[in-house]
Amino acid sequence: MSEAVFALPKGYEDLAWLADWALPTERARHSKRIGTPLDQIQRVYDALLPRIEPAIAYLDQFPIKNLPPAEANLMLLTLVFVEVSPSVELLHSPTVPDGFEPSRFEVHF
Repeated sequence: MSEAVFALPKGYEDLAWLADWALPTERARHSKRIGTPLDQIQRVYDALLPRIEPAIAYLDQFPIKNLPPAEANLMLLTLVFVEVSPSVELLHSPTVPDGFEPSRFEVHF
């Protein structure tokens, strides 16, 4: 997703550089995380951490199944935060040290 077409709500436009992380599936976001060096993951985490609670509060005013495009992109960024947080806060690695091959896992909602 390019920044030029990555709409975000007013006040969140500065996060448009994260467009390449705003992937539509958990598997895609997971693949992005495990293929990204930890220092870059840290940069994403640092950009989103102070914005996550206000973003969630903002998104709470919309029906989750019918988000406008800019809000849907912001929602994807909240999911990016969920994806990168364990790497920064717990694992200190893009992958799970001594864990199973990531392709063996499937998440179903």
